[in-house]
Parts: sequence; C-alpha cells; structure tokens
Amino acid sequence: MEVFGAFLFFTVIIERTILRDFTIRRSYFAGPLILIALAFFASWCRGSFMKQHIAFILEFHDAFELPFMFFLMNVAFREEEDRIGLWSVIFFAIICKALDGAYIYFFSTRPEKYWGVVQSWRDGYLLGIGCIGFLLLLQYRGTILKRVKWWVLVTFPVLALTFVMSFRRTFFVGTFICMMIMFFTLPPSKRKLHFTLVVSVLLGFLLTVVLTNPMEVVSRLAGIVAPQNEGSAFIRLMEWPNVIKNIINNPILGVPVGIPWTTYYRMPLSAVYTTLGTHNTYLYWPLRAGIPGAIAFIWLMCKFWKTAILNYRLRRTEEDFLVGQWGIQMLIMYQVACFFGLMYGDEMSGILSVMLTVFQLQTKHITGRSSLREVSFWHTLKSGALKYHEPFLRRLWGLFNENSHLSTVRLAASTLSDA
Repeated sequence: MEVFGAFLFFTVIIERTILRDFTIRRSYFAGPLILIALAFFASWCRGSFMKQHIAFILEFHDAFELPFMFFLMNVAFREEEDRIGLWSVIFFAIICKALDGAYIYFFSTRPEKYWGVVQSWRDGYLLGIGCIGFLLLLQYRGTILKRVKWWVLVTFPVLALTFVMSFRRTFFVGTFICMMIMFFTLPPSKRKLHFTLVVSVLLGFLLTVVLTNPMEVVSRLAGIVAPQNEGSAFIRLMEWPNVIKNIINNPILGVPVGIPWTTYYRMPLSAVYTTLGTHNTYLYWPLRAGIPGAIAFIWLMCKFWKTAILNYRLRRTEEDFLVGQWGIQMLIMYQVACFFGLMYGDEMSGILSVMLTVFQLQTKHITGRSSLREVSFWHTLKSGALKYHEPFLRRLWGLFNENSHLSTVRLAASTLSDA
C-alpha cells in the first residue's frame, strides 16, 4: 500500500505540473479523517515516550494510513466521470482476487491454503461485496457498465469457488444479511427477481460446497453458532473481555499505539490473537485512540451513511441505482464485519479510500455539491429533493445572538421601568 501511495503521489505531481493546476479540493469527509490522524499521532507520541524510543510502527500500515491514502485519492481523482472508472476498478479487483484464489486452490501446494485460499480481511470483504455486486448487476439495465457486467457474470463461478474456499465466515454472514436487507432496500418492482436470484445463488454456493470440501466448510460454519467448539472463533471472543478492560482502565486516550494491551484474563498459549489490535473494529478505536478515536470513527460512519443513503434516494439513472444500492450494501457488509474483524487493517485503508472517493464523486454527480454538510438528511430523504438547513455552529451562534438581544431588551425595559 505504501508503494502504491508513492507511485500515485508522483503521478499526481507529474499530472498537476503538466496541467499547471495545484489546487486541492476540500472534502466532506475531511473532519473525521483529520481527527483520526491527530488522535493516532498523539497516541504514537505517548507510546514513543513510554518506550523512550522513536520508531516506525506496524500500526501505521493500518488505521493510521487511512487519512493519508484518502488525501491522495481525493487529489488524484477529481473529475465527475472518474466515479464510473473507480467503481469499475473495484469490480475488476474482485475478479482478480477471485482468479487469485482459484489459482491457489488448484495449483498451490502450501499447507496454508487449507486455512483458506485467501485470508486477509480485505480479500474477504472484496469477495463478499462481489457476490452482492453480482446480484445487483443482474438487476442493472443500463449500458455504461455493460462490459463490466459481462465480465462479472462470466467469472462468477470462479468468484463462488474462491469465496466458499476462503472460509471467511464473517463475510458469509455479512453477505447473507445483505441479501436479506435488499428485500427492503430494492424497489418493489425488483424484489421478485431478487428472490429468484438469491435462491439461485445460494443453491450455487451449496453445489460448490458439495463439490469441494463439504466437511471443512460445515466445520468452519459451525463456529458461527457454537464458537466454543471452534478454536479461532472462541479465541476471538476471549479477546473481548481483555480489550474492554483495557479501555475501562484507559478511557480518555486509550492504550498508546505501539504498546501491547495488557492481558488481564488468561489467553491460551497457542491462541492466535494480537495485542496490537483486536478482532472487533468498534473496540479498536477507543482502545488505541480513546474518546477522540471513537468520536472520529462514529463521525466518519455517520457521514458515510448520509452520503450513501442520499445518493441512492436522489438517483436518476440505472448507473445511479447500481452504485447507490451497492454503496449501501458495502456499508452494511463493513458494519457487520466490524463486529468480528480487523476492518482497519490488512490494507483496508486502500479500499475505504476508494469508497470514500467514489461516494464523494457520486454526490457531486447527483447533487452538484461537494459537501452535504448543509443538506438536511431527513427532509431530503422524505421529499426526494435537496433540502437545506443552516450548519449547526451557525445555528448555535444565531441562537446565542438572539438570546443576547432578548437579554438586552429585557434589561433596557427593566431600567426604564425603574426610572
């Protein structure tokens, strides 16, 4: 990811030099991302002071990298038509990962493949949203992404094989939940076809399981409902009491970045767990960055959801339907995976940066605005047209001035009465 970021940075410098355009566009997501950068930098400074040693830390490769990667993406992709290009990139990234997993399944001799042909959280997320994207492409009737649709349909059997043999249980659950929620988020006219597609896809997955490794798949899936009988699932649940105890003992600023969290409750010596993070993204932010980190994450998710929902509500074309609905399902998948996964690590910063960028470009395409700060969420959602309100701080200042004016009037009236 760092190498990619360096290449992208130098490419942007060359492009801007040729165009003689060095402007930097503001972003609707800048606030929470700046808070993330500041919170993690302060945490790293505390950790360096505690260790009396300044060094590059592994955790920079995870959540701390998100603000910087998004800044590069936001500067590099500014044109409205870039949104279709970036959505296409995500689709083809899914296809490439599916082919990668299939190659490992058929040709690799490494024993690790029996733990899953792809193992990172980024890979599982790509495969999960790929399955949902496949369902949506079958509902898509536009022409701009027609070639992308053809590629995804042709390669779906490979995607199904890699997804099943990845054994990524978190994303199995996330994909199923997204399929069910789509019965409510899709227009009524598309729900009958969606039911047929869901049944067909689930039967396809079942057939893939039968033809590959049914006993291992069943064993891994059993860990979802009975985690005490499956090692990795049980160990991850055992992390939670320790992590929560660390948060309680360090509520304001969290455990500094680079400092392992304290194991208060016994963990098995053979356990595969990390003391530099946790298998729960919701707990990671208060663990590593305290209250500022938790606020930044919640703030970012609120902006993410506002953008996704309004982009879909204000859709006009088939492409708007596809990217709007897929964006909502991407967020649902992400939020579900956050309960059990490191959705801040494994190069997830790159995927999130692309998603933030395309959401922002889609907003510009739909509304003509780069920011939704002054857009009223509920009124716009109800009416289907842009409705505005004053920013919170401006309203607060106006209320303060109004109260000050009323106080002055009352004081003057009281003075005249006394006179």
